[in-house]
Amino acid sequence: MNNASPNTKKSNFAKNHPVISFLLITFAWTWLFWLAAIPFRSQNDLLVMSMVMVGGFGPALAGVVTLAWANGSKPDFSGKKMLTLGASALVIFAVMAWRYQLGNIADFQTLAQDLTLSMPILMLSAAACLVGGWVISSAVSRNSSVRAGMASILPTRLSLGWTLFAFFSFTGMILLSWGVSTLLGMPVEYPPIWGRSILEVGPIFLSVFLLTALAQGGNEEPGWRGFLQPALQKRFNPLVAALIVSLFWSLWHLPLYLNGFYPGDLLQGMLGSGIYRILLAIFLAWVYNRSGNNIFLMVILHTTFNVMVNFLPVSDGILLILWLLVVIAIIIKDKMYRKLPENPLG
Repeated sequence: MNNASPNTKKSNFAKNHPVISFLLITFAWTWLFWLAAIPFRSQNDLLVMSMVMVGGFGPALAGVVTLAWANGSKPDFSGKKMLTLGASALVIFAVMAWRYQLGNIADFQTLAQDLTLSMPILMLSAAACLVGGWVISSAVSRNSSVRAGMASILPTRLSLGWTLFAFFSFTGMILLSWGVSTLLGMPVEYPPIWGRSILEVGPIFLSVFLLTALAQGGNEEPGWRGFLQPALQKRFNPLVAALIVSLFWSLWHLPLYLNGFYPGDLLQGMLGSGIYRILLAIFLAWVYNRSGNNIFLMVILHTTFNVMVNFLPVSDGILLILWLLVVIAIIIKDKMYRKLPENPLG
């Protein structure tokens, strides 16, 4: 007869099957909100956006919870953690409020078309702030395993070189694709906002960048790179681990085509974005391992991937070629096909 308590069973499962635990929590949390948004896809865009935002914290939440469960952690209500949670939640709320106050500008709508607020939208927004604050507060957790895995969410140990690389590497690739395409006489896609006053574009750009980092893309990184990549590297080399991450990372996005958050055809969208995520997953895995497992850098890089294409001219064809060349180069130079000698979470 098995007399183990539910908490012990949960802890043992997370300890023995961390990757499965992470994936179950990630997909359960995210798809709960994203699939629930399907009935509202044509009724209230801001409600769908709010549900998508809360669901987007699935990977980060799963990474923290799996680390805590695997180490039999009890709820942490220490003063330092609660203070960090509250301060982080307030920062996320302030950025959300600023972005909402700026609204949309002509030909450049990164918010919903219908900006009418309702109680469900406000409650979901508050939930996103609290979940985001809780994830960030894991950086100061009393649980040593959680703290070791998530401490670099906060920008407390950054080298200048890697910080500049995170902010400007993808931007440089976009600008290079623009320049090469122009020289070759190839078509270039200019964003609708291109050519407008910096006074008009600047606040929109900064608010979009901050919100993306905190709650709309960058917030995934404590899960995908902060937990899943190093967990898989216990068994596989970085390249194979990154390919596995890219598979689940792409599949995770599927409901966004069903609830209307992503426009276009589901199959075409999943295939096209899936190709890019393979390249991005390899690139991010390389930076993560080379930078000393720094999650903050992952957040910045993920944010630039999501944001910069909306503000700079780009040639998709040339950019894809550049990505292929960069990824092939780092695979070969860094020998990503060899298993790491030490466990990054070790």
